[in-house]
Amino acid sequence: MKVVEIIKIVDAVVLQEEGNWDVNIKYGFAADLLSDTLFVISREEEPVLLITGVTNPSVVKTAKILDIPVVLIARGKPIEASTIELAKKENIILLRTKYIVFVTCGLLYEAGLKGAPWKIQY
Repeated sequence: MKVVEIIKIVDAVVLQEEGNWDVNIKYGFAADLLSDTLFVISREEEPVLLITGVTNPSVVKTAKILDIPVVLIARGKPIEASTIELAKKENIILLRTKYIVFVTCGLLYEAGLKGAPWKIQY
């Protein structure tokens, strides 16, 4: 799924546009606890869209570590200027949608985005 498709599906606003707009995103992952993202997402998989309510620079740092090209902020939350600046520096596209995380995920799933592959660990 291309970034422009994601924008249309969830009626997103582009907060930071520097990055790879040609990337084909096959998977999505939603988390507000960024340590879960680090634990679950494999860097070996196809590009992943991170859907979150986290608005501070740690979300960009996490995306950078995991080679996540696009971060989608849910719930229409205001974004810290430092987060936008860091996303620009790291070439990570930053989007915001008015929808809650649950609805955002549902809309994207319905449009064909798959959940990020992960292993259950007990």
